[in-house]
Amino acid sequence: MKRSKLAAVIFVNVSLLSSATFAHVSLKGEDMPVEVRAPYNWTGFYAGLNAGAVQHTMNITDIQAATFNATIQQVTNPAFTGGFQLGYRHQLDLTKASGVYGLEFSGNFSNATFNSQYGTAFTLYNLSAQNALKNLFLLQLIGGVAAERTLLFLAAGLSWTNITGGMTNLDGVPFFTSLSVNKKVIGTSVGAGIEYAFTDKISARVKLDVITPKAYFTSDNVGNSYQISNSILQGTFGVNYKFG
Repeated sequence: MKRSKLAAVIFVNVSLLSSATFAHVSLKGEDMPVEVRAPYNWTGFYAGLNAGAVQHTMNITDIQAATFNATIQQVTNPAFTGGFQLGYRHQLDLTKASGVYGLEFSGNFSNATFNSQYGTAFTLYNLSAQNALKNLFLLQLIGGVAAERTLLFLAAGLSWTNITGGMTNLDGVPFFTSLSVNKKVIGTSVGAGIEYAFTDKISARVKLDVITPKAYFTSDNVGNSYQISNSILQGTFGVNYKFG
């Protein structure tokens, strides 16, 4: 009987001790709130600066076969480009992976130039050729997928470029002396990039654009016609500030 009473007392005491200990742990856990990080929201207006490299290709085609009877391609070496971008984005929801769409306007300025000579004084033609890409503006629709603070996006829209250039016949043959190009051309653009938000306001991105200005025709000083087509490849690193 004594043993039964002793066992009962021990059981009750252990139960009370266990309950007290469990309650203490529970209360202690309640005193340490777990921090819940709100998902990043890409919605809002933004503006920023960018810098990178641009390469310009100009094709001049003698469509009448009156002079050099070929297409002369002028490709610049990669040159520095710098500029700005501003736009608005809207995120569909704040889940872990969400769609983002928007509109962006950007302007870049460079001096990507080309200079070369084709032929010699002893060949059919002896030409000096040059061109320069002065500035480049893009108006693009943006669409992508956001995974928390990382945004993968595509871009497509219109381009506006200012391109100068020309060719001169160094031999001064009467049927062709000079051809000049000074054109502001509308065209198309497609691009892709990735952007990461370091804070709620500051993000950084890498973007690649392929720009195709509309082809056009021009004439030399004696009326021969030539087709001019251009293609531009631009890669930039940019930093954006989000308002609101």
